Amino acid sequence: MSYPRTMTALIVALICSFVFSAAPSLAMEREVTISTWQGPSLDGDFAANLATVRRVVAKALERGSDFVVFPETFLSGYGDLATVEKGARAMDDPELRKFIAESAEHQMTILLGMARLTERGIWNTVIVVENGKLTGTYDKCMLTGGDRDRMKFVPGEDVPVFESHGAKYSVVICHDTSFPHPALLAKLRGAEILFTPHFNSINPQTVDDHRKWVRNCHVGLACLMKLAVVRSNVVVTDKPNSPGYGDSFIMSPQGEIIAAAELFRTELVTAKVGPEMFKIPHVWADLDEVPDWLNEALAEEMKK
Repeated sequence: MSYPRTMTALIVALICSFVFSAAPSLAMEREVTISTWQGPSLDGDFAANLATVRRVVAKALERGSDFVVFPETFLSGYGDLATVEKGARAMDDPELRKFIAESAEHQMTILLGMARLTERGIWNTVIVVENGKLTGTYDKCMLTGGDRDRMKFVPGEDVPVFESHGAKYSVVICHDTSFPHPALLAKLRGAEILFTPHFNSINPQTVDDHRKWVRNCHVGLACLMKLAVVRSNVVVTDKPNSPGYGDSFIMSPQGEIIAAAELFRTELVTAKVGPEMFKIPHVWADLDEVPDWLNEALAEEMKK
């Protein structure tokens, strides 16, 4: 199998940096409460979707959540270029800036999907908001054909790791979870929690197969990377040709579902993730057990 040159360079750099790094990542400091929301996004209606976000944020705050995550491009909608362009906003948009400023009223971290408008184009982005500020962004790097060709998204080129509430976390978006590479980069950079927003509006003939595939990919990422995985997805019930099933959940590093939403139901799901979940014997393997020769052999194969 051959990989694009940029991906090969990334993986080789990852492996080499890991081989020569002796410093272990810091463990989660305390138990955190996480909420993930699933529900409908109105196509291109930024204002209505932002109003939904505000209502959900209030509910998550009532539950004492440290984090709340929303689906992929939730503020903007998804599926075709007209929807994306109508719902896209720049980071200096007045309504978006007002929403970010409102987060100074609480301590919760908000992870929110949007179509982010820039001079270079439109990015499929999750913004990380807390304490009245934009902490950072993640841009979807593994684009589908529809992302590239139909919606004209620009691919991301980094997987940052953030730290809040005593935990390190990262974000990957939808199709990113079909590959080990983005999650591996997050893990090697110290992530303990992986947030995975989705917008799964799927052909009804394949929707259940897709749901099983996505869930199984998440189990693999959780177990192999030793990450708590938090999925958020849309619910679409008004489009018979492309239903959105939800299936949002919070998963332990053992690949077990801690809490999950019902299919096709608008719902906020909340659970706690704590340091004990990451300790042996609950999680058996760790990446630092891999011998140097195996890392080096893998790096060589990635060059081909």
